[in-house]
Amino acid sequence: MEPSTSQHNGEASSSGGASKPKEKDRPRSFDENTRTACWRKAAVLAGRHPERWRQDAAGNVVCRRFWSCHGCLCYEYDHIVPFSKGGESTVDNCQILQTRVNRSKSDKAWVEQAEMKGFSCNVKFTDEWTLEI
Repeated sequence: MEPSTSQHNGEASSSGGASKPKEKDRPRSFDENTRTACWRKAAVLAGRHPERWRQDAAGNVVCRRFWSCHGCLCYEYDHIVPFSKGGESTVDNCQILQTRVNRSKSDKAWVEQAEMKGFSCNVKFTDEWTLEI
């Protein structure tokens, strides 16, 4: 016997199994609370103010003031398991990544730290320089 199909609000549904959430029901971007929690779970830089400076998943120094820009201190919130591959916009699936690294990672899941480091800006920041920002 085949599962029955019914119409509800103009959309077909099947009683033969669980349905996946519709794309419109899944928020693609991280909300403010999730972004804050994601920032807090990133590695703290020794001797630096933790609300200002963090280390991304590839080991790059990023500054909280530079979210969603393209410089070497800039970062974005990344879906560890890409949204396009079913990843949710939750704290557990969020990491901060230097913008350049995030753009290179694209829709790949579980990229090793060494590979992400290869996408990084090749800049080393000194203590004196980061104190000025």
